Amino acid sequence: MAKTEFEGLYIETKRDSVGDKEVLVVIMNGKVTNSNAFEISRKINFVFDEGIYEIILDLSSLEYINSVGVTTLLTLIKTVDQHNGKIVIGGLNHFLENVIRLMELPKKVAIYHTLDEAKAVFK
Repeated sequence: MAKTEFEGLYIETKRDSVGDKEVLVVIMNGKVTNSNAFEISRKINFVFDEGIYEIILDLSSLEYINSVGVTTLLTLIKTVDQHNGKIVIGGLNHFLENVIRLMELPKKVAIYHTLDEAKAVFK
């Protein structure tokens, strides 16, 4: 488990066994704004320090995301794809659901309303 703090946001990772797979849950809590977005984008690769590329993004506590934050999410998705992993989104508030749906994520990235629904994909 790792936790990295930025101004107005913290990102926490938790390993979780789902079925026979080791999954990394990435929890984003707070806001991605102009004041912290570039630092986050430079340091986001800490998520992969454990070498796990089966990822659930838990965005249920993410209150706001700007365009740089969206680009950061796309970077995570690309890295997972390059390592033949799988990434899903589990848990969105209403604001983020609208933003994420407008992003036109790669079709491989499924969106689930809850963390439990997202975990079920890995079983």
